Amino acid sequence: MPLEQELPPPPKKQSVFGFGKPQQPQADVSGITNDVSSLSRRLKLLEEGFTNLRRFLQMTEEGIIAKNKHYSAEIKTIASDIMEIRKEMQELKDKLLLVIRELQATARKEEVKVLEKYINLWNPVKFVTQNEVEQIINEVLDKRQGNV
Repeated sequence: MPLEQELPPPPKKQSVFGFGKPQQPQADVSGITNDVSSLSRRLKLLEEGFTNLRRFLQMTEEGIIAKNKHYSAEIKTIASDIMEIRKEMQELKDKLLLVIRELQATARKEEVKVLEKYINLWNPVKFVTQNEVEQIINEVLDKRQGNV
């Protein structure tokens, strides 16, 4: 039934003592009762819908909060890993610079070749020690004294 139903006019008053004839019969109350029942059912359905929406919203919020905590922990872990990687990279840079400095201090290929030429020219393998020279001189002197 539509909500904007035409209502019957209010009944006229009876006399003060209740004598007299009623002017109009009572309006049909069953239509109004049906309307109220229908509105009551609709209201209950709406309330249940809102209750379900509230539950769904609460569950969604709880899920979002849980995911937020999880992602926050993940972000902290990743940030920690990044800091550790940066520290390791800095240590590697420092070590690499040290190796480069040491390599710069070593002799170059050309310098080693120059030394090799001088060593081959002088042939230090044929050098004699002072003891060997004294021994050779003593042998030569002994031979001369023995021949004289």
